[in-house]
Amino acid sequence: MYRILVVDDERIEREGIKYLLAEDKEEKTVFEASDGRQALNILGKEEIDILLTDVKMPHMDGLELTRRAREKYPDLKIIIFSGYGDFSFAQEAIHYGVTDYILKPVDPEQFEKTMEKVERDIAGKWNQEKQKIREKDFLRQYFLQSYLYSGSEKILEKAGEVLDLNEWNKWHCAVMIETGTDFFDSAKDVLEEEIFKELRREFFYLNLNARQSVLLFCDMYCDYTLVANSIYLYLKREYEVKFHLAVSSKFEGYQKLPSVMEQLEQLMEEKFYHPDTHVFTGEEVEKAESGDVQDSRLMQKISEDVSRKDMPQLWNHFHCLARKYQENGQFSAMYIKFVFSNVIQELFSENCFGGEHKLEKEIERLYNCSNISQILEVTEENIKAYEAFLNRSMSESRDEVATVKNYIYENYREDLNLESLAEKVYLSSGYLSFIFKKETGMNLNRFIRVVRMEKAKEFLCTTNMKVAQVSEEVGFANVSYFCRSFREYYGSSPESYRKGMGDDEEHSEKI
Repeated sequence: MYRILVVDDERIEREGIKYLLAEDKEEKTVFEASDGRQALNILGKEEIDILLTDVKMPHMDGLELTRRAREKYPDLKIIIFSGYGDFSFAQEAIHYGVTDYILKPVDPEQFEKTMEKVERDIAGKWNQEKQKIREKDFLRQYFLQSYLYSGSEKILEKAGEVLDLNEWNKWHCAVMIETGTDFFDSAKDVLEEEIFKELRREFFYLNLNARQSVLLFCDMYCDYTLVANSIYLYLKREYEVKFHLAVSSKFEGYQKLPSVMEQLEQLMEEKFYHPDTHVFTGEEVEKAESGDVQDSRLMQKISEDVSRKDMPQLWNHFHCLARKYQENGQFSAMYIKFVFSNVIQELFSENCFGGEHKLEKEIERLYNCSNISQILEVTEENIKAYEAFLNRSMSESRDEVATVKNYIYENYREDLNLESLAEKVYLSSGYLSFIFKKETGMNLNRFIRVVRMEKAKEFLCTTNMKVAQVSEEVGFANVSYFCRSFREYYGSSPESYRKGMGDDEEHSEKI
């Protein structure tokens, strides 16, 4: 796409040029200015490929504009318009390096030919630049891969003759992606761009072979286990291929790259012993001191909080993550956005909360934040929306809670647990736990215990059943455990309670 600036003090003249430009089949963005000063201002803000300017204008004429534009932007293509009486001005403009000039009134055919010529010149230059970039990228790929596997100083010497090896010093962590198929033969052309869109962070992509690729990252202050997990989840979502990822330790200097490669390959061997693990890391786990918990650990806890619908713990872990980044200024803005975008994505992993389009909108809103306060505000808003969603869901789920309570009342003798009760009302165990606690004020296991203790008290007071029989009747297979639980609950043993010694200490809960 070409970016063109049209400069003329007559609006009707600008509209005529814009009309002629619109007739051209090439895509373009057109800017306009009414004099040279406005034009210089636009040139300073936008990357303009072609400047089309009249000669005679107030404030700053086309000649002065041409001179100044050429000094600041030597590669800019400049075309001037002039009438027959201004031909001397056009000749002077040639000394300032104009690309071409067109006489007024503008002949559409001549204008078309001039623009085609200029656009061909620009396209040719762009192609040359792309070719240089491709050649440099090929050389970087070639020498880097050779050095990774050999560690040869001779390779470095040859690479240094054509490349700036200082660029290699900016890398501080490597992530290897491996599959059991020839996946990278077909995906390598688009995979780099796809991963970049997912992570929104800079990396260098190196395809090693049909089954392996390496990503080299620049940011020193980053939890790359979290990054690798995000890459894995994306690949798992998009491709029906089994992936394993290995994360290197942090390193300084390109001289460490061969040893980093060895470490990645050793880590990748772990998949034979742990086939269900998909991310292997060489980074030592840091001590979970205040404000220094690894991001991947905190994200794992947040994921568990969302799964269990545990809002108090979710807020606790979010605030822990927030404090870490409010008190530490060494992390890049892009990495902080990446971390908290993971929090929002965890919230949207609940199928009924929001939708894909809304998730993309919220992630985009977060990445548009300009400081940590705005990032935390966007994340908090999403957590509050998620909490409100859970509260609404809970009010709609009282029937399920009542069903579970009635089942417990009638079947307290059975082996009751969260998973089996959740199946009976077609809810996830985490969600049932959440709504049950909200509705009754106690968790499900405690509710079961209260019901059993109340029934045990009833049997002890109204029947002659032995303690062992009472224990079995209320769902305890182990008599000793029943007696200990009864004493903890009522403050006296079952025998003492039956004799009336525990009446004063009774503290049964209303259920």
